[in-house]
Amino acid sequence: MSHLNYIKRAEGYKVEDALLNRIPVIVETLEEITKQNKWNFAYAEGKWTLKEVVQHLIDCERIFSYRALHIARQDTSILSGFDENIYVDNAKGEDKGVSELVEEYVCLMKSIYFEFKGFTKDALALSNQVANYVVTVEEIGKIMYGHSLHHLDVIKERYLD
Repeated sequence: MSHLNYIKRAEGYKVEDALLNRIPVIVETLEEITKQNKWNFAYAEGKWTLKEVVQHLIDCERIFSYRALHIARQDTSILSGFDENIYVDNAKGEDKGVSELVEEYVCLMKSIYFEFKGFTKDALALSNQVANYVVTVEEIGKIMYGHSLHHLDVIKERYLD
Protein backbone atom coordinates (compact mmCIF):
# COMPACT_ATOMS: atom_id res chain seq x y z
CA MET A 1 0.00 0.00 0.00
CA SER A 2 1.36 3.44 -0.83
CA HIS A 3 2.19 6.09 1.72
CA LEU A 4 -0.58 8.27 0.24
CA ASN A 5 -3.19 5.62 1.11
CA TYR A 6 -1.88 5.52 4.67
CA ILE A 7 -2.12 9.32 4.92
CA LYS A 8 -5.73 9.25 3.67
CA ARG A 9 -6.72 7.01 6.57
CA ALA A 10 -5.91 9.87 8.94
CA GLU A 11 -7.97 12.53 7.14
CA GLY A 12 -9.92 14.65 9.57
CA TYR A 13 -7.62 13.90 12.53
CA LYS A 14 -4.92 15.99 14.12
CA VAL A 15 -1.81 13.86 13.83
CA GLU A 16 -1.24 13.54 17.57
CA ASP A 17 -4.88 12.56 18.14
CA ALA A 18 -4.62 9.86 15.48
CA LEU A 19 -1.45 8.51 17.06
CA LEU A 20 -3.01 8.46 20.53
CA ASN A 21 -6.41 7.09 19.56
CA ARG A 22 -4.94 4.11 17.72
CA ILE A 23 -3.31 2.70 20.85
CA PRO A 24 -6.40 1.16 22.53
CA VAL A 25 -7.58 -0.25 19.18
CA ILE A 26 -4.20 -1.90 18.63
CA VAL A 27 -4.04 -3.17 22.22
CA GLU A 28 -7.49 -4.74 21.80
CA THR A 29 -6.29 -6.57 18.68
CA LEU A 30 -3.11 -7.75 20.43
CA GLU A 31 -5.25 -9.09 23.27
CA GLU A 32 -7.40 -10.95 20.75
CA ILE A 33 -4.29 -12.54 19.24
CA THR A 34 -3.36 -13.77 22.71
CA LYS A 35 -6.90 -14.98 23.41
CA GLN A 36 -6.88 -16.99 20.17
CA ASN A 37 -3.29 -18.17 20.77
CA LYS A 38 -2.24 -17.09 17.27
CA TRP A 39 1.11 -15.40 17.90
CA ASN A 40 3.07 -18.05 15.98
CA PHE A 41 0.44 -18.42 13.25
CA ALA A 42 1.06 -17.47 9.61
CA TYR A 43 -1.98 -17.62 7.33
CA ALA A 44 0.01 -19.07 4.39
CA GLU A 45 3.40 -20.54 3.56
CA GLY A 46 6.02 -17.79 3.40
CA LYS A 47 3.87 -15.21 5.20
CA TRP A 48 4.90 -13.59 8.47
CA THR A 49 3.73 -14.93 11.81
CA LEU A 50 1.86 -12.47 14.00
CA LYS A 51 4.99 -12.04 16.13
CA GLU A 52 6.82 -11.05 12.95
CA VAL A 53 4.02 -8.66 11.94
CA VAL A 54 4.23 -6.88 15.30
CA GLN A 55 8.03 -6.77 15.08
CA HIS A 56 7.62 -5.25 11.60
CA LEU A 57 5.31 -2.60 13.07
CA ILE A 58 7.86 -1.84 15.79
CA ASP A 59 10.70 -1.51 13.29
CA CYS A 60 8.64 0.71 10.99
CA GLU A 61 7.54 2.93 13.87
CA ARG A 62 11.17 3.45 14.86
CA ILE A 63 12.21 4.25 11.28
CA PHE A 64 9.29 6.63 10.71
CA SER A 65 9.85 8.27 14.10
CA TYR A 66 13.50 8.90 13.24
CA ARG A 67 12.50 10.34 9.88
CA ALA A 68 10.07 12.74 11.55
CA LEU A 69 12.67 13.85 14.08
CA HIS A 70 15.32 14.21 11.37
CA ILE A 71 13.08 16.53 9.35
CA ALA A 72 11.64 18.41 12.34
CA ARG A 73 15.16 19.25 13.52
CA GLN A 74 15.87 20.64 10.05
CA ASP A 75 18.42 18.08 8.96
CA THR A 76 18.23 18.39 5.18
CA SER A 77 20.12 15.25 4.21
CA ILE A 78 18.07 12.81 2.13
CA LEU A 79 16.73 9.78 3.96
CA SER A 80 16.91 6.33 2.44
CA GLY A 81 14.25 3.69 2.08
CA PHE A 82 14.51 0.22 3.62
CA ASP A 83 13.63 -3.36 2.77
CA GLU A 84 10.99 -4.52 5.24
CA ASN A 85 11.66 -8.19 4.51
CA ILE A 86 15.35 -7.90 5.40
CA TYR A 87 14.35 -6.20 8.65
CA VAL A 88 11.86 -8.94 9.54
CA ASP A 89 14.34 -11.68 8.66
CA ASN A 90 16.99 -10.17 10.91
CA ALA A 91 14.81 -8.94 13.79
CA LYS A 92 14.00 -12.46 15.01
CA GLY A 93 10.67 -11.27 16.41
CA GLU A 94 9.50 -14.88 16.57
CA ASP A 95 12.08 -15.44 19.34
CA LYS A 96 10.62 -12.75 21.59
CA GLY A 97 8.16 -13.40 24.37
CA VAL A 98 4.63 -12.18 23.74
CA SER A 99 4.43 -9.90 26.77
CA GLU A 100 7.80 -8.33 25.91
CA LEU A 101 6.76 -7.76 22.30
CA VAL A 102 3.43 -6.21 23.28
CA GLU A 103 4.97 -3.98 25.95
CA GLU A 104 7.66 -2.80 23.55
CA TYR A 105 5.09 -1.87 20.91
CA VAL A 106 2.74 -0.10 23.32
CA CYS A 107 5.58 1.86 24.96
CA LEU A 108 6.88 2.85 21.54
CA MET A 109 3.46 4.07 20.38
CA LYS A 110 3.09 6.16 23.54
CA SER A 111 6.56 7.62 23.04
CA ILE A 112 5.76 8.51 19.43
CA TYR A 113 2.55 10.21 20.51
CA PHE A 114 4.61 12.47 22.81
CA GLU A 115 7.18 13.06 20.07
CA PHE A 116 4.50 14.36 17.71
CA LYS A 117 2.65 16.26 20.44
CA GLY A 118 5.91 18.13 21.05
CA PHE A 119 6.42 19.22 17.44
CA THR A 120 5.43 22.81 16.71
CA LYS A 121 3.04 23.66 13.90
CA ASP A 122 6.04 24.90 11.91
CA ALA A 123 7.98 21.68 12.53
CA LEU A 124 5.00 19.56 11.41
CA ALA A 125 4.97 21.48 8.11
CA LEU A 126 8.66 20.87 7.34
CA SER A 127 9.40 18.45 4.51
CA ASN A 128 12.28 16.49 3.11
CA GLN A 129 12.99 13.74 0.62
CA VAL A 130 12.62 10.17 1.84
CA ALA A 131 13.70 7.63 -0.74
CA ASN A 132 11.82 8.67 -3.91
CA TYR A 133 9.20 11.03 -2.47
CA VAL A 134 8.93 14.24 -0.44
CA VAL A 135 7.01 14.12 2.82
CA THR A 136 6.22 16.45 5.72
CA VAL A 137 6.66 15.61 9.40
CA GLU A 138 2.87 15.64 9.82
CA GLU A 139 2.45 13.25 6.89
CA ILE A 140 4.95 10.85 8.48
CA GLY A 141 2.76 10.73 11.60
CA LYS A 142 -0.27 10.04 9.44
CA ILE A 143 1.63 7.34 7.57
CA MET A 144 2.37 5.71 10.93
CA TYR A 145 -1.31 5.80 11.82
CA GLY A 146 -2.45 4.41 8.46
CA HIS A 147 0.28 1.78 8.33
CA SER A 148 -0.66 0.38 11.73
CA LEU A 149 -4.37 0.33 10.84
CA HIS A 150 -3.60 -1.37 7.52
CA HIS A 151 -1.85 -4.18 9.37
CA LEU A 152 -4.71 -4.41 11.89
CA ASP A 153 -7.08 -4.94 8.97
CA VAL A 154 -4.84 -7.69 7.58
CA ILE A 155 -4.62 -9.33 11.01
CA LYS A 156 -8.38 -9.33 11.43
CA GLU A 157 -9.05 -10.56 7.86
CA ARG A 158 -6.35 -13.21 7.52
CA TYR A 159 -5.13 -14.26 10.94
CA LEU A 160 -7.98 -14.15 13.44
CA ASP A 161 -11.16 -16.25 13.60
